[in-house]
Amino acid sequence: MLDISSIITSTRNPRIVQIRSLRMRKRRDQHQLAYVEGLKATVEAINSDAPIHELIVCPELLTSPAILERVQASSYSALVVSERVFRSLSKRDGPQGLAAVVEQSWTTLDKLEIGQHNLWIALDSIADAGNIGTILRSCEATAVAAIIFVGDTADPYDPVAIRASTGTIFSQRLVRTEWSDVIAWAASSGIKTFGTSGGAEQDYRQAKYAAQNLIVMGAERSGLTDKQLSDCNQLLSIPMLGQIDSLNVASAATLVLYEFSNDRSAWFS
Repeated sequence: MLDISSIITSTRNPRIVQIRSLRMRKRRDQHQLAYVEGLKATVEAINSDAPIHELIVCPELLTSPAILERVQASSYSALVVSERVFRSLSKRDGPQGLAAVVEQSWTTLDKLEIGQHNLWIALDSIADAGNIGTILRSCEATAVAAIIFVGDTADPYDPVAIRASTGTIFSQRLVRTEWSDVIAWAASSGIKTFGTSGGAEQDYRQAKYAAQNLIVMGAERSGLTDKQLSDCNQLLSIPMLGQIDSLNVASAATLVLYEFSNDRSAWFS
């Protein structure tokens, strides 16, 4: 049961100050923790057995009896806070009274298993956390084996990214590394790399996929570097029929992921 008698009412409580500091990437990186907020994302963390340090519960805002019972039935420790304290942690217009502090989960390229018909994606220098979260959600929908973050890419554990991922981040395998390591790993593992570029002649719908495929997406404005484009086995483009010359990177990633996923489905039918 939640101990309402020990409710935290001060926004200056040391633990609350520590949690609030997780808004900053340098603090998240330093402590390898993340702040997760919202019913869907937090419950997904619980259901996925994510390494939750503690739950943060505001009974005044948490109006769902079923969710409250789920929290009470869990084995996690919980901080019970007042509405004022919870709102001081929240970046949402309508906070829902449930959040968590979760340990970040990363793996390395050498620990990724190369199975049959895997699909991977590498993201380099994508700056918008919302785009990262949307791509994570699409990766879950298309059974991507791992998401590889290259260079100065936005943090997937940014609260904005976690929210956009609808909690699917907790079922993903995440790697953070450099491009030279990615391309060496792909070559040694027999993985075919597909770079995306508006200047590529190959339509993404006509690509010839291999058993193991890696999609590479670049920064929103500049895309992949010349070196990355030359390192890829094949370059793909998405035809633009209107007046624009490119799609949002999350939309482009979703299109390409589903095209690869559709091609893979033939092997499992």
